[in-house]
This record gives sequence, C-alpha cells and structure tokens, in this order.
Amino acid sequence: MGKPDPISTSLLGVPARRSIALIVQTATEWSREVLRGVADYAAEQGGWDCFIEPHGFWDVLQLPPDWRGHGVIGRLTSSSLVRSISRRKIPCVNVSWMREHSQKFPCVVSDQRACARMSASHFLDRGYRNVAYIGPAPHMRYGNIMEETIRETLTQDEANLHVFEYRPRDDTLREHGIRSNEQGLRRWLMDLPKPVGVITWSAIVGRTVMTQCANATIEVPDDVAILCIEDDSLMSALAPVELSSLDQAGRTVGYRAAELLDQMIQGKPAPEEPIAIPPRGVFARRSSDASGFQDEIVAEAIKYIRDHADQPIQIHDVERALNVSRRVLENRFERSVGRSPAVILRRVRLERAAVLLRDTDLAIPEIAFRCGFNHTESFIRSFKRTMGDVPSQFRRKNRRNDNEG
Repeated sequence: MGKPDPISTSLLGVPARRSIALIVQTATEWSREVLRGVADYAAEQGGWDCFIEPHGFWDVLQLPPDWRGHGVIGRLTSSSLVRSISRRKIPCVNVSWMREHSQKFPCVVSDQRACARMSASHFLDRGYRNVAYIGPAPHMRYGNIMEETIRETLTQDEANLHVFEYRPRDDTLREHGIRSNEQGLRRWLMDLPKPVGVITWSAIVGRTVMTQCANATIEVPDDVAILCIEDDSLMSALAPVELSSLDQAGRTVGYRAAELLDQMIQGKPAPEEPIAIPPRGVFARRSSDASGFQDEIVAEAIKYIRDHADQPIQIHDVERALNVSRRVLENRFERSVGRSPAVILRRVRLERAAVLLRDTDLAIPEIAFRCGFNHTESFIRSFKRTMGDVPSQFRRKNRRNDNEG
C-alpha cells in the first residue's frame, strides 16, 4: 500500500495505537465471531481504538465521512463503500465472500469451496442420494461457487442435487428474502424425493424451511434433514428442532484479517489472492440427525446408535436390538457406509460432545457421561484423536461469549 499513513507513528517514533473502522453488520453470529477475532488480535497488540456501529443484515454499510484512522476491516458489498474507502487511500481488508466491487482489496474469508464440500459430505456420509440446496437470492450477487462445488462433490459420489429457484423479478425478495415465496418453497419441499438432505445458505433460511416442512406435515429430520452453512446458535435454539450448522471459523477470519491489516499499515505488501480459512467442522444437531441409507438394517442400526449414543452401549447392543449377527452388521455397513458400526458410534458421540462443549457450561466429565463414555480419560483421548484438540482446548477456541449486550 506504499508508505504508512502519517498518523501510524507517534511523535516519539513509536507505533501509535491503531484506530480501525469495523464496517460489518452485527446481526449475525458469524459477524460477531469475526469481530471477536479482531478483538483477540487487537488485545495482543495492546488494544486498538475501534469504530463500530450496530447494523442489521440489510443495512447499507458506510464509512462516516468525518472518520479518520489507520485502516478498515469490512464487508465490502457496495460500490459506494468501496469508493469512500478508496478516496482515503488507507489499507482495507474485505471479509465478505462478495468481491464484485472490491477486487483491488485483499480478502480474508472462510474457504467457500471447503464449506461446500464439508456440507455435501455431511449428507453423503449419512447415505443420502438426494441433496437439495437453497442459496442466496440472485440480487445478493454472491456468485455460484457454493452451488458449483456442492454439485461437483455430489456428482463424484453419483448423488443428485436439487436447487431451489427464486422467482425472477420478485419486488418483495430484497426485503423479505425467501419468505416472499413461502408457497413456492413449500411446494418445492413437497416435491423433493425423500429422504433428502437440504443445505441452506443461512440459519434464517433453515428456520423457514423447517416452518414450511411443519406446514406441509413433512418430518424433520426423517423426511427432510437440514444443515445450515451459517452457524447461529440462537436461531438454532429457537427452531422447533435444533439446526445443524457449519462452523466457518469466523473468529479465525477476524484474527487473520486484523493481522493482515496491521501488516499493511506497516507498509508490507498484501497478498494478491484471498486468504481462505478452512471451516472447523459441522455442529450436528437434531435437524440432520437422520440417515439416508437404503439398506434397512444399516438405517435401523444408525437410528439405534443415535437414539442411544448418550448411553454406554456397545456394538453387541446394536446386534441384539436388530437381531443380526456381527458379521451381517459389519458387512452391511461396509457396503453401504464404507465404515464399521464402531466408527459411526464413536463419530456420533464426538459430534454431540463438540456441541455440548461449545454451547453449554457442563463439566467435561459430565459431557463424557452424557455422550456414552464410561471413563473421562477415554473420552479425552478419543476426542483429541478425532478433533485435534483435547476437550478443554476445543472449548476455549470455540466458546460463545454470552455477554454480548
């Protein structure tokens, strides 16, 4: 970006306390996680003076005309915002997937293709041959990377993708989103082959899908399982059935964006390509707690595992419940799932443990007990082997801050 701004250095030659504008909407959990990541980095540098105002999702984001500072971190979703930043000739980092107006600014975002692959794999791993996708409305101009990558991932496994088509030239779409065509959405959900896994762009759309399923007497998750690409624990908790969601690592996005902005303020060059942060995983809740396997024994076994994963069951309990031999059960799983029943049981337990670590204050021994582990030490070893962190580290990295007000 050339030479540092004159206000970047104090009169004594010591780097001045950074004055940073955070131009993001604050209505979603993802945005707040990005802001927490910025706060983490700022705290490590001794603290920044951050300009921020509360904004809803549809609010027009603008930089105040009288603001003066070192740099900007923002969702650069409009040409007017980009022009106001460009005129000031200060460093800026974009944290939005939308880059239509901001190609010249460096970008730190969740890895969109990795998010798409993880979402599709969530249903493929559960045996679904039909997956549906509801993306952003066309006027939002986010492009088709998500849809294209979901389709590619499903095609490799010979599964089918069904895409919801928004009505063209709908005057109410911008204000009301998918709710402007709830009847069309309900018909589309009724016409989908069942069982089907539905991937939604946002938690709000996920809740709308659930409402329309209820109105059409479609069972969630048995007929329609739902996974939201956006994680919002509040929207999930308020839904009739808790929504599964993707952890896009928003806090890491914010931290890396702040780190990059700090380097740019010091005069270091910015990368030409976007910095893509991989998603951390899926928070599997009730809305996708089902199976799409056609083999009845496999489907019943997985249902039994999910219904009893909070108990210290073993695979011989599954065999007894289904009245099948170990050989038959393992052969059926190998053909349909490509994994053993024991691996599926462990994965279901650890998925539930991850949600409890992130969303509750339960002690780790209590979580181990609730997820069917007889011994806390065994739970800790298994969790670290699968997740890469021991439970306490995972909780610290993913903890929600309840004191947002």
